[in-house]
Amino acid sequence: MAKGILTLQSAGNDGPVSGSVASVAPWIFTVAASSTDRRIIDKVVLGNGKTLVGNSVNSFSLKGKKFPLVYGKGASRECKHLEASLCYSGCLDRTLVKGKIVLCDDVNGRTEAKRAGALGAILPISFEDISFILPLPGLSLTEDKLNAVKSYLNSTKKPSANILKSEAIKDNAAPEVASFSSRGPNPIISDILKPDASAPGVDILAAFPPVLSPTDDTADKRHVKYSVMSGTSMACPHAAGVAAHVKAAHPDWSASAIKSAIMTTAWPMNVTERSEGEFAFGSGHVNPVTAIHPGLVYETQKSDYIQLFCGLGYTAEKIRQISGDNSSCSKAARNTLPRDLNYPSMAAKVAVEESFTIKFHRTVTNVGNANSTYKAKIFSRSSLKIKVVPEALSFKSLKEKKSFAVTIVGRDLTYNSILSASLVWSDGSHSVRSPIVVYGGGDEFTTPSAYN
Repeated sequence: MAKGILTLQSAGNDGPVSGSVASVAPWIFTVAASSTDRRIIDKVVLGNGKTLVGNSVNSFSLKGKKFPLVYGKGASRECKHLEASLCYSGCLDRTLVKGKIVLCDDVNGRTEAKRAGALGAILPISFEDISFILPLPGLSLTEDKLNAVKSYLNSTKKPSANILKSEAIKDNAAPEVASFSSRGPNPIISDILKPDASAPGVDILAAFPPVLSPTDDTADKRHVKYSVMSGTSMACPHAAGVAAHVKAAHPDWSASAIKSAIMTTAWPMNVTERSEGEFAFGSGHVNPVTAIHPGLVYETQKSDYIQLFCGLGYTAEKIRQISGDNSSCSKAARNTLPRDLNYPSMAAKVAVEESFTIKFHRTVTNVGNANSTYKAKIFSRSSLKIKVVPEALSFKSLKEKKSFAVTIVGRDLTYNSILSASLVWSDGSHSVRSPIVVYGGGDEFTTPSAYN
């Protein structure tokens, strides 16, 4: 950051657990994973003609229409029913599963099914929005569909099935935050919203080491140059590419200006019960087209972060370890509030069941049109009362700076409840959007003392 280089980091894959985001530093661009409009699915056709849709990246083609279907718990001579139903290592009897499709109650049963010579595998789903590569023909099904297979198994003396090759379908709900993508709130600095934005990270075609199998299974002898993978480590390179795109268009911009440009031009995402809103996707889904024309940017310098550390109560020794210089804290800096860092988003944790008034101070730099006027508009579905002063910002030149304040009034938030809104500055051709998040919480998401 001090050298003008923007660092981007994966949010982590511990979602949807609240507060699991692993990248928390405000100078780092924290990237969540979201879906694309392409989903990879697979289908199993049961002997009774019923077709069930599941997930997998299955390139195998079974030659035939029907193959014997067996449940793992009935295909073992060595293990108890529970272990056999889960297809634990060493449980499946080769003579009972060879040439058959085996149903396992554990997703890891795919390895045992392959070892025992099964023709295919039907497995429980671990993440509904991800398709895994399997070492044999197979797919993952939701619990209700898995139960449908079991009911069919019990309804006939000669159950059979066929697993088809995977296919790609259009996903009109995209982009949605991946279930595995780590969520906020920020466990270290509660008033800095993390993650910052989301990028494609589900079922991504990516380069792959040709010396490894795509399933990491020693019994899988396939070798590929490209594979389909999911994770925030797939999303982060997409966002880094957007950052490079913005840097190429504006080589003189600071790291914080590039970060701001990407965040304030991101596509707004739908808040669903499963997504946890801005704690899942931050400012939204990155948009490389609009990111190079943000209009206004929120900039920060190294000194702003030093002041943040002072306000958080960091010792001079610890601040110098981080900064690499002889920085120290003035008395005024010790009173700095984290929420007053000139960040492109706004977040605040408040005490539950109490009234609150919160004020954010921000400064924007004009990088759009020299002579322009931006007007503020609040978009909110919550009970928050939000006021922006001033409501208009007029610029006469590029790189001119203007400051404003956002005051939020509310009351009676319950524990872990989240209220959100957004502030949009618009001059008619640019829309500069900042999410606003207020949430009720206890002391488990506080910082400095415990963290240090």
